[in-house]
Amino acid sequence: MRSMVDAADGPPGLSSGSENGGGPPTPLAPDTADTLPGVDTVVRDRSPGRPEPLVERYGDSSTLSDEELALAATRSSMHEGGAAIQVPPDGSLLGGVYRVIGRLGEGAMGVILLARDEQLQRDVAIKLLRPEQLDNAQMQARLLAEARAMARVHHPNVVEIHAFGEYGNAPYFVMQYVPGVTLDTYVHGKGGRLGLDEALSILDQICLGVGAIHASGIAHRDVKPSNILVGSALRVVVADLGLAKRIPRGDRIELAFSGTPAYLAPEVALGRQLDPALLPRIDVYALGVVAYFLLAGRLPFQSSSTIDLVMQHAYQPPVPPSELCSDLPASFDAPVLAALAKEPEQRTASADALREALLDARSALPTYAPTTRIMVADDSPAFRAFLSNVLAEALPGAMIETAPDGSAALAAIEANPPALGVFDLDMPGLDGIALTAAVRKLPRGGDFPIIVATGTGGAADWQCLSRLGASAFLVKPFDAGQLITLARALVGVANEQKRRPR
Repeated sequence: MRSMVDAADGPPGLSSGSENGGGPPTPLAPDTADTLPGVDTVVRDRSPGRPEPLVERYGDSSTLSDEELALAATRSSMHEGGAAIQVPPDGSLLGGVYRVIGRLGEGAMGVILLARDEQLQRDVAIKLLRPEQLDNAQMQARLLAEARAMARVHHPNVVEIHAFGEYGNAPYFVMQYVPGVTLDTYVHGKGGRLGLDEALSILDQICLGVGAIHASGIAHRDVKPSNILVGSALRVVVADLGLAKRIPRGDRIELAFSGTPAYLAPEVALGRQLDPALLPRIDVYALGVVAYFLLAGRLPFQSSSTIDLVMQHAYQPPVPPSELCSDLPASFDAPVLAALAKEPEQRTASADALREALLDARSALPTYAPTTRIMVADDSPAFRAFLSNVLAEALPGAMIETAPDGSAALAAIEANPPALGVFDLDMPGLDGIALTAAVRKLPRGGDFPIIVATGTGGAADWQCLSRLGASAFLVKPFDAGQLITLARALVGVANEQKRRPR
Protein backbone atom coordinates (compact mmCIF):
# COMPACT_ATOMS: atom_id res chain seq x y z
CA MET A 1 0.00 0.00 0.00
CA ARG A 2 1.36 3.39 -0.95
CA SER A 3 1.52 6.08 1.72
CA MET A 4 0.39 9.67 1.25
CA VAL A 5 3.80 11.20 1.90
CA ASP A 6 4.54 14.77 0.98
CA ALA A 7 7.97 15.35 -0.50
CA ALA A 8 8.30 18.82 1.00
CA ASP A 9 11.47 19.52 2.96
CA GLY A 10 9.93 21.56 5.75
CA PRO A 11 8.21 19.96 8.75
CA PRO A 12 4.45 19.68 8.45
CA GLY A 13 2.37 21.47 11.05
CA LEU A 14 -0.67 20.17 12.88
CA SER A 15 -4.03 20.73 11.30
CA SER A 16 -6.33 23.11 13.15
CA GLY A 17 -8.32 20.86 15.48
CA SER A 18 -11.92 21.30 16.45
CA GLU A 19 -14.76 19.34 17.97
CA ASN A 20 -15.71 17.95 14.57
CA GLY A 21 -12.20 17.01 13.55
CA GLY A 22 -10.84 20.34 12.28
CA GLY A 23 -9.26 20.68 8.87
CA PRO A 24 -7.83 17.86 6.80
CA PRO A 25 -4.87 16.00 8.30
CA THR A 26 -1.39 16.83 7.13
CA PRO A 27 0.38 14.33 4.84
CA LEU A 28 3.73 13.54 6.39
CA ALA A 29 7.14 14.54 5.11
CA PRO A 30 10.10 12.44 6.27
CA ASP A 31 12.41 14.07 8.78
CA THR A 32 15.05 12.97 11.26
CA ALA A 33 13.95 10.88 14.24
CA ASP A 34 15.60 10.57 17.62
CA THR A 35 14.79 8.26 20.50
CA LEU A 36 11.05 8.00 21.05
CA PRO A 37 8.85 6.64 23.82
CA GLY A 38 7.13 3.30 23.15
CA VAL A 39 3.57 3.36 21.87
CA ASP A 40 0.86 0.81 21.18
CA THR A 41 0.93 -1.49 18.16
CA VAL A 42 -2.05 -1.40 15.82
CA VAL A 43 -3.70 -4.80 16.24
CA ARG A 44 -7.20 -6.15 16.25
CA ASP A 45 -6.79 -9.03 18.70
CA ARG A 46 -7.44 -7.00 21.87
CA SER A 47 -10.85 -6.45 23.36
CA PRO A 48 -12.17 -2.92 22.81
CA GLY A 49 -11.28 -0.65 25.70
CA ARG A 50 -9.10 -3.26 27.36
CA PRO A 51 -5.73 -1.87 28.51
CA GLU A 52 -2.65 -3.65 27.22
CA PRO A 53 -1.02 -5.76 29.98
CA LEU A 54 2.31 -4.51 31.28
CA VAL A 55 3.91 -7.96 31.12
CA GLU A 56 2.91 -10.14 28.17
CA ARG A 57 3.11 -13.90 27.77
CA TYR A 58 6.50 -14.20 26.09
CA GLY A 59 8.49 -11.65 28.04
CA ASP A 60 7.30 -8.65 26.05
CA SER A 61 7.22 -6.40 29.06
CA SER A 62 6.76 -2.68 28.64
CA THR A 63 9.80 -0.76 27.43
CA LEU A 64 12.34 0.41 29.94
CA SER A 65 12.69 4.03 28.91
CA ASP A 66 11.93 6.53 31.65
CA GLU A 67 8.91 7.73 29.72
CA GLU A 68 7.45 4.22 29.44
CA LEU A 69 8.01 3.41 33.12
CA ALA A 70 6.19 6.60 34.03
CA LEU A 71 3.36 5.71 31.68
CA ALA A 72 3.07 2.22 33.14
CA ALA A 73 2.95 3.63 36.67
CA THR A 74 0.00 5.89 35.82
CA ARG A 75 -1.85 3.46 33.58
CA SER A 76 -4.46 2.37 36.10
CA SER A 77 -5.41 5.94 36.96
CA MET A 78 -6.04 6.68 33.28
CA HIS A 79 -8.58 3.92 33.15
CA GLU A 80 -10.09 4.59 36.57
CA GLY A 81 -11.22 8.17 36.61
CA GLY A 82 -8.11 9.74 35.08
CA ALA A 83 -8.25 12.33 32.35
CA ALA A 84 -10.38 10.78 29.65
CA ILE A 85 -9.44 11.05 26.02
CA GLN A 86 -12.04 12.64 23.76
CA VAL A 87 -12.87 9.94 21.20
CA PRO A 88 -14.88 10.72 18.06
CA PRO A 89 -18.10 8.70 18.03
CA ASP A 90 -18.59 5.88 15.54
CA GLY A 91 -19.79 7.23 12.21
CA SER A 92 -18.22 10.66 12.65
CA LEU A 93 -15.92 12.13 10.01
CA LEU A 94 -12.43 12.85 11.30
CA GLY A 95 -10.41 15.51 9.50
CA GLY A 96 -13.06 15.64 6.79
CA VAL A 97 -11.65 12.38 5.36
CA TYR A 98 -11.82 9.43 7.78
CA ARG A 99 -15.18 7.87 8.74
CA VAL A 100 -14.78 6.25 12.19
CA ILE A 101 -15.90 2.62 12.31
CA GLY A 102 -14.97 1.68 15.88
CA ARG A 103 -12.20 0.99 18.38
CA LEU A 104 -9.39 -1.48 17.78
CA GLY A 105 -7.81 -1.10 21.21
CA GLU A 106 -6.67 1.20 23.98
CA GLY A 107 -3.45 1.69 25.90
CA ALA A 108 -1.51 4.11 28.04
CA MET A 109 -0.71 6.44 25.14
CA GLY A 110 -4.20 6.59 23.69
CA VAL A 111 -6.86 4.89 21.60
CA ILE A 112 -6.58 3.05 18.28
CA LEU A 113 -9.53 3.46 15.91
CA LEU A 114 -10.56 1.70 12.73
CA ALA A 115 -11.73 4.17 10.10
CA ARG A 116 -12.54 4.37 6.42
CA ASP A 117 -10.62 6.76 4.17
CA GLU A 118 -13.50 8.06 2.06
CA GLN A 119 -11.22 9.75 -0.47
CA LEU A 120 -9.07 6.70 -1.26
CA GLN A 121 -11.69 4.07 -0.30
CA ARG A 122 -9.53 2.05 2.08
CA ASP A 123 -9.55 1.10 5.75
CA VAL A 124 -6.99 2.81 7.98
CA ALA A 125 -5.98 2.70 11.64
CA ILE A 126 -5.91 5.98 13.56
CA LYS A 127 -3.76 6.42 16.66
CA LEU A 128 -5.42 9.09 18.81
CA LEU A 129 -3.10 10.28 21.60
CA ARG A 130 -4.13 11.29 25.11
CA PRO A 131 -3.62 15.06 25.51
CA GLU A 132 -2.00 14.63 28.94
CA GLN A 133 0.76 12.55 27.33
CA LEU A 134 1.69 15.45 25.07
CA ASP A 135 1.51 18.45 27.39
CA ASN A 136 4.98 19.65 26.52
CA ALA A 137 6.78 20.55 23.33
CA GLN A 138 9.32 17.73 23.70
CA MET A 139 6.68 15.01 23.70
CA GLN A 140 4.86 16.59 20.76
CA ALA A 141 8.12 16.70 18.84
CA ARG A 142 8.73 13.03 19.62
CA LEU A 143 5.29 12.04 18.39
CA LEU A 144 5.88 13.85 15.12
CA ALA A 145 9.35 12.29 14.91
CA GLU A 146 7.83 8.80 15.23
CA ALA A 147 5.39 9.58 12.45
CA ARG A 148 8.20 10.87 10.23
CA ALA A 149 10.32 7.81 10.98
CA MET A 150 7.52 5.52 9.87
CA ALA A 151 6.73 7.69 6.83
CA ARG A 152 10.29 7.25 5.62
CA VAL A 153 9.84 3.49 5.14
CA HIS A 154 7.99 2.04 2.15
CA HIS A 155 7.97 -1.77 2.16
CA PRO A 156 5.29 -4.50 2.06
CA ASN A 157 6.59 -5.86 5.38
CA VAL A 158 6.45 -2.55 7.29
CA VAL A 159 3.30 -0.75 8.45
CA GLU A 160 3.07 2.62 6.68
CA ILE A 161 1.84 5.95 8.02
CA HIS A 162 -0.21 8.31 5.88
CA ALA A 163 -1.05 11.55 7.68
CA PHE A 164 -1.02 13.53 10.93
CA GLY A 165 -3.66 15.82 12.47
CA GLU A 166 -5.62 16.84 15.58
CA TYR A 167 -9.06 16.05 16.98
CA GLY A 168 -10.06 18.60 19.60
CA ASN A 169 -6.82 18.93 21.55
CA ALA A 170 -5.67 15.34 20.86
CA PRO A 171 -3.10 14.72 18.11
CA TYR A 172 -3.54 11.66 15.91
CA PHE A 173 -1.85 10.01 13.00
CA VAL A 174 -3.28 7.77 10.32
CA MET A 175 -1.68 4.44 9.53
CA GLN A 176 -2.06 1.51 7.20
CA TYR A 177 -4.55 -0.94 8.68
CA VAL A 178 -3.29 -4.52 8.81
CA PRO A 179 -5.97 -6.95 10.03
CA GLY A 180 -4.36 -9.75 11.96
CA VAL A 181 -2.82 -10.71 15.28
CA THR A 182 0.53 -10.15 16.93
CA LEU A 183 3.16 -12.82 16.37
CA ASP A 184 3.09 -14.01 19.98
CA THR A 185 -0.69 -14.44 19.78
CA TYR A 186 -0.30 -16.27 16.48
CA VAL A 187 2.28 -18.70 17.90
CA HIS A 188 0.24 -19.26 21.04
CA GLY A 189 -2.76 -20.12 18.86
CA LYS A 190 -0.61 -22.74 17.11
CA GLY A 191 0.24 -24.47 20.37
CA GLY A 192 3.46 -22.59 21.16
CA ARG A 193 5.61 -23.66 18.22
CA LEU A 194 5.37 -23.48 14.44
CA GLY A 195 6.46 -25.90 11.77
CA LEU A 196 9.95 -25.20 10.44
CA ASP A 197 8.98 -23.80 7.04
CA GLU A 198 6.14 -21.71 8.47
CA ALA A 199 8.55 -20.22 11.01
CA LEU A 200 11.14 -19.54 8.31
CA SER A 201 8.60 -17.80 6.07
CA ILE A 202 7.65 -15.50 8.95
CA LEU A 203 11.31 -14.84 9.81
CA ASP A 204 12.09 -14.14 6.16
CA GLN A 205 9.47 -11.39 6.03
CA ILE A 206 10.50 -9.91 9.38
CA CYS A 207 14.10 -9.69 8.18
CA LEU A 208 12.97 -8.02 4.95
CA GLY A 209 10.94 -5.46 6.90
CA VAL A 210 13.70 -4.67 9.38
CA GLY A 211 16.19 -4.47 6.52
CA ALA A 212 13.98 -1.89 4.81
CA ILE A 213 13.83 0.14 8.03
CA HIS A 214 17.62 0.11 8.24
CA ALA A 215 17.95 1.05 4.57
CA SER A 216 15.88 4.15 5.39
CA GLY A 217 18.45 5.24 7.95
CA ILE A 218 16.51 4.16 11.05
CA ALA A 219 17.06 1.62 13.82
CA HIS A 220 13.80 0.16 15.15
CA ARG A 221 15.18 -0.71 18.63
CA ASP A 222 12.10 -2.62 19.83
CA VAL A 223 11.78 -5.65 17.55
CA LYS A 224 9.68 -8.28 19.37
CA PRO A 225 6.67 -10.52 18.65
CA SER A 226 4.12 -8.01 19.96
CA ASN A 227 5.42 -5.46 17.42
CA ILE A 228 5.06 -7.91 14.53
CA LEU A 229 1.68 -8.52 12.91
CA VAL A 230 0.63 -11.70 11.11
CA GLY A 231 -2.23 -11.22 8.70
CA SER A 232 -4.06 -13.48 6.32
CA ALA A 233 -2.04 -15.88 4.18
CA LEU A 234 1.08 -15.52 6.33
CA ARG A 235 1.54 -11.86 5.47
CA VAL A 236 3.90 -10.40 8.08
CA VAL A 237 4.57 -6.73 8.83
CA VAL A 238 6.82 -4.96 11.32
CA ALA A 239 5.00 -2.27 13.29
CA ASP A 240 5.41 0.31 16.03
CA LEU A 241 8.55 2.36 15.52
CA GLY A 242 7.97 3.73 19.00
CA LEU A 243 11.64 3.63 19.98
CA ALA A 244 12.97 4.39 16.52
CA LYS A 245 16.25 6.25 16.28
CA ARG A 246 17.89 7.90 13.34
CA ILE A 247 21.24 6.29 12.60
CA PRO A 248 23.67 9.19 13.09
CA ARG A 249 27.09 9.73 11.60
CA GLY A 250 30.26 10.62 13.38
CA ASP A 251 31.60 9.81 16.83
CA ARG A 252 30.54 7.02 19.16
CA ILE A 253 27.18 7.39 20.86
CA GLU A 254 26.14 6.44 24.37
CA LEU A 255 23.20 4.06 24.36
CA ALA A 256 20.20 4.86 26.53
CA PHE A 257 18.82 1.99 28.62
CA SER A 258 15.58 1.44 26.72
CA GLY A 259 13.89 -1.45 25.00
CA THR A 260 12.15 -4.66 26.04
CA PRO A 261 14.11 -6.82 28.54
CA ALA A 262 13.51 -10.17 26.84
CA TYR A 263 14.96 -8.83 23.55
CA LEU A 264 17.57 -6.38 24.83
CA ALA A 265 21.02 -6.41 23.19
CA PRO A 266 23.93 -6.56 25.67
CA GLU A 267 25.35 -3.19 24.64
CA VAL A 268 22.00 -1.56 25.42
CA ALA A 269 21.58 -3.44 28.69
CA LEU A 270 25.01 -2.24 29.85
CA GLY A 271 24.64 1.31 28.50
CA ARG A 272 27.82 1.10 26.44
CA GLN A 273 29.11 3.49 23.84
CA LEU A 274 28.72 2.32 20.26
CA ASP A 275 29.92 3.18 16.80
CA PRO A 276 26.77 4.61 15.13
CA ALA A 277 27.29 2.33 12.14
CA LEU A 278 26.63 -0.63 14.47
CA LEU A 279 23.29 0.69 15.73
CA PRO A 280 21.25 -1.61 13.39
CA ARG A 281 22.88 -4.61 15.07
CA ILE A 282 20.75 -3.90 18.13
CA ASP A 283 17.83 -4.95 15.92
CA VAL A 284 19.79 -7.94 14.59
CA TYR A 285 20.18 -9.18 18.16
CA ALA A 286 16.43 -8.85 18.73
CA LEU A 287 15.83 -10.69 15.44
CA GLY A 288 18.06 -13.47 16.78
CA VAL A 289 15.86 -13.69 19.88
CA VAL A 290 12.72 -13.82 17.74
CA ALA A 291 14.32 -16.53 15.55
CA TYR A 292 15.22 -18.53 18.67
CA PHE A 293 11.65 -18.18 19.94
CA LEU A 294 10.10 -19.34 16.65
CA LEU A 295 12.51 -22.22 16.00
CA ALA A 296 12.99 -23.55 19.54
CA GLY A 297 9.58 -22.69 20.94
CA ARG A 298 10.95 -20.59 23.82
CA LEU A 299 13.12 -17.57 24.49
CA PRO A 300 16.89 -18.00 24.96
CA PHE A 301 16.75 -16.30 28.37
CA GLN A 302 13.88 -16.34 30.83
CA SER A 303 13.48 -14.89 34.31
CA SER A 304 10.84 -13.23 36.47
CA SER A 305 13.48 -10.66 37.47
CA THR A 306 14.16 -7.88 34.99
CA ILE A 307 17.68 -7.37 36.33
CA ASP A 308 18.46 -11.08 36.10
CA LEU A 309 17.07 -11.22 32.57
CA VAL A 310 19.17 -8.26 31.47
CA MET A 311 22.30 -9.80 33.01
CA GLN A 312 21.67 -13.07 31.18
CA HIS A 313 21.57 -11.19 27.88
CA ALA A 314 24.76 -9.36 28.80
CA TYR A 315 26.86 -12.29 30.04
CA GLN A 316 25.30 -15.76 29.69
CA PRO A 317 25.82 -17.72 26.46
CA PRO A 318 22.57 -19.09 25.02
CA VAL A 319 21.99 -22.83 24.71
CA PRO A 320 22.01 -23.88 21.04
CA PRO A 321 18.35 -24.07 20.03
CA SER A 322 18.64 -27.58 18.59
CA GLU A 323 19.58 -28.83 22.09
CA LEU A 324 16.20 -27.65 23.35
CA CYS A 325 14.23 -28.94 20.39
CA SER A 326 15.19 -32.39 19.14
CA ASP A 327 13.48 -32.03 15.76
CA LEU A 328 15.21 -28.74 14.89
CA PRO A 329 18.17 -29.39 12.56
CA ALA A 330 21.51 -28.35 14.05
CA SER A 331 22.23 -26.34 10.88
CA PHE A 332 20.13 -23.53 12.38
CA ASP A 333 22.26 -23.19 15.51
CA ALA A 334 25.06 -21.23 13.83
CA PRO A 335 22.95 -18.47 12.21
CA VAL A 336 20.82 -17.96 15.32
CA LEU A 337 23.77 -17.90 17.73
CA ALA A 338 25.71 -15.56 15.43
CA ALA A 339 22.84 -13.08 15.62
CA LEU A 340 22.99 -13.38 19.44
CA ALA A 341 26.72 -12.61 19.73
CA LYS A 342 27.37 -10.48 22.82
CA GLU A 343 29.73 -8.09 21.03
CA PRO A 344 28.06 -6.13 18.22
CA GLU A 345 31.30 -6.21 16.18
CA GLN A 346 31.10 -10.04 16.16
CA ARG A 347 27.36 -10.23 15.51
CA THR A 348 25.68 -10.96 12.18
CA ALA A 349 26.18 -7.78 10.20
CA SER A 350 22.61 -7.08 9.07
CA ALA A 351 19.03 -8.30 8.89
CA ASP A 352 19.67 -9.26 5.28
CA ALA A 353 22.72 -11.32 6.28
CA LEU A 354 20.67 -13.17 8.92
CA ARG A 355 18.00 -13.85 6.33
CA GLU A 356 20.56 -15.31 3.92
CA ALA A 357 22.08 -17.45 6.70
CA LEU A 358 18.67 -18.92 7.55
CA LEU A 359 17.97 -19.63 3.88
CA ASP A 360 21.35 -21.36 3.58
CA ALA A 361 20.64 -23.44 6.69
CA ARG A 362 17.36 -24.62 5.21
CA SER A 363 18.97 -25.38 1.86
CA ALA A 364 21.55 -27.57 3.62
CA LEU A 365 18.84 -29.99 4.78
CA PRO A 366 18.34 -33.23 2.85
CA THR A 367 15.44 -33.17 0.44
CA TYR A 368 12.25 -34.40 2.01
CA ALA A 369 9.41 -33.09 -0.13
CA PRO A 370 7.21 -35.78 -1.66
CA THR A 371 6.39 -35.63 -5.33
CA THR A 372 4.27 -32.49 -5.60
CA ARG A 373 2.57 -30.94 -8.60
CA ILE A 374 2.75 -27.15 -9.06
CA MET A 375 0.94 -24.99 -11.61
CA VAL A 376 2.67 -21.81 -12.84
CA ALA A 377 0.63 -19.40 -14.96
CA ASP A 378 2.38 -16.34 -16.44
CA ASP A 379 2.33 -14.82 -19.93
CA SER A 380 6.06 -13.99 -19.80
CA PRO A 381 8.23 -16.96 -20.89
CA ALA A 382 11.21 -15.53 -19.00
CA PHE A 383 9.27 -15.18 -15.76
CA ARG A 384 7.72 -18.65 -16.16
CA ALA A 385 11.25 -20.03 -16.39
CA PHE A 386 12.36 -18.05 -13.32
CA LEU A 387 9.39 -19.28 -11.29
CA SER A 388 9.92 -22.87 -12.39
CA ASN A 389 13.60 -22.85 -11.43
CA VAL A 390 12.94 -21.28 -8.04
CA LEU A 391 10.09 -23.64 -7.21
CA ALA A 392 12.19 -26.64 -8.22
CA GLU A 393 14.75 -25.48 -5.65
CA ALA A 394 12.09 -24.82 -3.01
CA LEU A 395 10.35 -28.21 -3.41
CA PRO A 396 12.81 -30.83 -4.73
CA GLY A 397 11.09 -33.55 -6.67
CA ALA A 398 8.12 -31.36 -7.56
CA MET A 399 6.45 -31.71 -10.95
CA ILE A 400 6.08 -28.20 -12.35
CA GLU A 401 3.57 -27.49 -15.10
CA THR A 402 3.40 -24.09 -16.79
CA ALA A 403 0.68 -22.24 -18.71
CA PRO A 404 0.94 -19.02 -20.78
CA ASP A 405 -2.45 -17.68 -19.66
CA GLY A 406 -5.26 -18.17 -17.18
CA SER A 407 -7.53 -20.17 -19.48
CA ALA A 408 -4.88 -22.82 -20.18
CA ALA A 409 -4.03 -22.97 -16.47
CA LEU A 410 -7.68 -23.48 -15.48
CA ALA A 411 -8.10 -26.33 -17.96
CA ALA A 412 -5.00 -28.09 -16.58
CA ILE A 413 -6.15 -27.55 -12.98
CA GLU A 414 -9.60 -29.01 -13.72
CA ALA A 415 -7.94 -32.12 -15.19
CA ASN A 416 -5.41 -32.58 -12.38
CA PRO A 417 -5.48 -30.23 -9.35
CA PRO A 418 -2.01 -29.19 -8.11
CA ALA A 419 -0.66 -28.79 -4.58
CA LEU A 420 0.29 -25.15 -5.25
CA GLY A 421 -0.52 -22.49 -7.82
CA VAL A 422 1.58 -19.44 -8.71
CA PHE A 423 -0.35 -17.03 -10.94
CA ASP A 424 0.55 -13.73 -12.57
CA LEU A 425 -1.96 -10.97 -11.84
CA ASP A 426 -1.93 -9.40 -15.32
CA MET A 427 -2.50 -12.09 -18.00
CA PRO A 428 -4.53 -12.16 -21.22
CA GLY A 429 -7.90 -13.88 -21.02
CA LEU A 430 -8.34 -14.91 -17.42
CA ASP A 431 -6.12 -12.69 -15.27
CA GLY A 432 -4.90 -13.67 -11.80
CA ILE A 433 -8.07 -12.43 -10.08
CA ALA A 434 -10.45 -14.20 -12.48
CA LEU A 435 -8.35 -17.37 -12.39
CA THR A 436 -8.31 -17.42 -8.59
CA ALA A 437 -12.08 -16.93 -8.49
CA ALA A 438 -12.64 -19.72 -11.03
CA VAL A 439 -10.35 -22.14 -9.17
CA ARG A 440 -12.12 -21.56 -5.85
CA LYS A 441 -15.48 -22.36 -7.52
CA LEU A 442 -14.33 -25.75 -8.85
CA PRO A 443 -16.40 -28.66 -7.50
CA ARG A 444 -13.23 -30.54 -6.53
CA GLY A 445 -9.52 -29.88 -6.07
CA GLY A 446 -9.71 -26.08 -5.93
CA ASP A 447 -8.59 -25.68 -2.31
CA PHE A 448 -4.81 -25.64 -2.90
CA PRO A 449 -2.68 -22.61 -1.86
CA ILE A 450 -2.43 -19.83 -4.46
CA ILE A 451 0.34 -17.24 -4.71
CA VAL A 452 -0.39 -14.27 -6.99
CA ALA A 453 2.56 -12.27 -8.33
CA THR A 454 2.30 -8.80 -9.81
CA GLY A 455 4.34 -5.90 -11.05
CA THR A 456 1.39 -3.54 -11.32
CA GLY A 457 -1.18 -4.39 -8.64
CA GLY A 458 -1.66 -2.81 -5.24
CA ALA A 459 -3.56 -3.02 -1.98
CA ALA A 460 -7.00 -3.03 -3.63
CA ASP A 461 -6.02 -6.05 -5.75
CA TRP A 462 -4.73 -7.92 -2.71
CA GLN A 463 -7.92 -7.19 -0.77
CA CYS A 464 -9.96 -8.56 -3.65
CA LEU A 465 -7.74 -11.63 -4.00
CA SER A 466 -7.83 -12.23 -0.27
CA ARG A 467 -11.62 -12.24 -0.30
CA LEU A 468 -11.52 -14.74 -3.17
CA GLY A 469 -9.24 -17.04 -1.20
CA ALA A 470 -5.74 -16.34 -2.54
CA SER A 471 -3.04 -17.37 -0.09
CA ALA A 472 -0.33 -14.77 -0.74
CA PHE A 473 0.58 -11.77 -2.86
CA LEU A 474 4.12 -11.07 -4.09
CA VAL A 475 5.09 -7.76 -5.64
CA LYS A 476 7.64 -7.89 -8.48
CA PRO A 477 10.55 -7.66 -8.39
CA PHE A 478 10.93 -10.16 -5.56
CA ASP A 479 13.95 -12.33 -4.96
CA ALA A 480 14.08 -16.12 -5.07
CA GLY A 481 14.27 -16.41 -1.28
CA GLN A 482 10.86 -14.82 -0.79
CA LEU A 483 9.18 -17.30 -3.11
CA ILE A 484 11.14 -20.26 -1.72
CA THR A 485 10.18 -19.69 1.92
CA LEU A 486 6.58 -18.83 1.06
CA ALA A 487 6.08 -21.87 -1.18
CA ARG A 488 7.54 -24.24 1.39
CA ALA A 489 5.43 -22.75 4.16
CA LEU A 490 2.14 -22.83 2.23
CA VAL A 491 2.63 -26.39 0.99
CA GLY A 492 3.71 -27.49 4.47
CA VAL A 493 0.73 -25.88 6.19
CA ALA A 494 -1.67 -27.32 3.58
CA ASN A 495 -0.23 -30.82 4.05
CA GLU A 496 -0.50 -30.45 7.81
CA GLN A 497 -4.17 -29.46 7.54
CA LYS A 498 -4.89 -32.46 5.32
CA ARG A 499 -3.29 -34.81 7.89
CA ARG A 500 -5.48 -33.51 10.73
CA PRO A 501 -8.46 -35.67 11.60
CA ARG A 502 -11.77 -34.16 10.47
